[in-house]
Order: sequence, then structure tokens, then C-alpha cells
Amino acid sequence: MPESNAAAKRRTFKANRAAGLGDESGRLTRVKEPPKMSKCTVCQLELKITKTNTELTAHATSKHGSTLDACFPGASAVAAELAAGGKKGGGSAGGPTKKQQKAKNADDLDDLLSAGLSAGAGKKRGKK
Repeated sequence: MPESNAAAKRRTFKANRAAGLGDESGRLTRVKEPPKMSKCTVCQLELKITKTNTELTAHATSKHGSTLDACFPGASAVAAELAAGGKKGGGSAGGPTKKQQKAKNADDLDDLLSAGLSAGAGKKRGKK
């Protein structure tokens, strides 16, 4: 009789506890690093640094009428580092971007459509 999912979990948790991995019950936990934050030098507002820094740039231009580097020094370097790291499998992680994937899917559909039309074009359907 096959092992149930609960029994399989208990077995792996027991092996983890024996190996000294995970927490006290043997569960493996992932510690997520906190997001990179930066404070505005003018108003001390703290904002999250992203790959494109759209919020930081909008804050600097609309609130203070200055540049990103004037309000958030070093934020562009951190953003470049984030973009080079490539989180969550986007285009910078080596795979195709969403735009490239959509174009490929559209090309594939066009190929399927043209193949289907050409294959069925020579056949006549109807009464014999």
C-alpha cells in the first residue's frame, strides 16, 4: 500500500531533524532577505529600491524637483545590481522576457494556422 502524504512529510521531517536541518520540527524554512530601502536626503521618506526606480524617480521630480541621485544617492547603483541579479526568472535571468515569449507564441500560432490551412486546402469535403 502506498505511503500517504502525511507519512512522507513525517519521514522527511524526521530525517531533517536527524541531520540538524530546519527548525525544531524538521521543516526547512527559507529566510527571505528584506528589500533594499533608501531614505530621501531632503524629506527623510524611506522608499524601496527596485530595478527601475520608478517610485524614487517620481518622488524626486515631483516632490523636490531634483534628480534621483540628488535625493537618493547610491540608489541607481543598487538598482543596477538588482537588474543584473535577475530575481523571479524575468528576462535578466537568462530566459526570454514576456515580450519575447508573446512574440514566439504568436509566431507559433501563425505557423500552426498556416500549416492547417495548407494541409486542408487540397481536400474537398462534401457528397461523393
